[in-house]
Amino acid sequence: MPRITKDPQIRRSELINAAEELILIQGYDQTAVSDIVKKVGVAQGTFYHYFNSKDDVINAIIDRIIIEIKDGVENVASGKDQNAIEKILEFFRFFNNFGQNWKKLVDYFHEERNAHLHLKFEQRVPAMILPLLNQIIRQGVDEGLFNTKYPQLAAVSFLLTISSIDHKIYGLKNNIGGTNEMIDIIFDFTERLLGAKPGIFKEYALKMEGKE
Repeated sequence: MPRITKDPQIRRSELINAAEELILIQGYDQTAVSDIVKKVGVAQGTFYHYFNSKDDVINAIIDRIIIEIKDGVENVASGKDQNAIEKILEFFRFFNNFGQNWKKLVDYFHEERNAHLHLKFEQRVPAMILPLLNQIIRQGVDEGLFNTKYPQLAAVSFLLTISSIDHKIYGLKNNIGGTNEMIDIIFDFTERLLGAKPGIFKEYALKMEGKE
């Protein structure tokens, strides 16, 4: 029977897909290279033709995740039928869903020993997101929903504040109060940073959930 040879990019994607699926199910430390190649149905040597190590696969997964984040935020920012407040609420929703979908990998990246992987996100993601946030905030100013003279600086402050809150929540785990309290805190910070009417984010959030 003739040997089936696949396009190198297809084979590489298969290995990344398998590694991603296994890591999400059983965790990074519990996933061996032998598990990955077994799932794809190739020899171990094939894996090392594309990757130097399991960590190399993690880097490929990180690149894929970053592209997913970029596409998701671009989709939020380009919405035609939403005002700026609705877009920022969709921004929150996107990252909340993202964190849940990738929870095992997010947990892994937050481990102290993997600070170098987390740093890769911190170096690349803000640079992609800031222009899109700036676009949303400028829209809010034009709509009269936000009152800030410096939309670009507001975008930077917003991202840094939300990131800091997220890291604080992650570090303190269950010692930071209930989910509703944290949502109120995030909304309050956002309204103050953007010069929005107090309570307007919660008002819109309830409308979007159909509770008003």
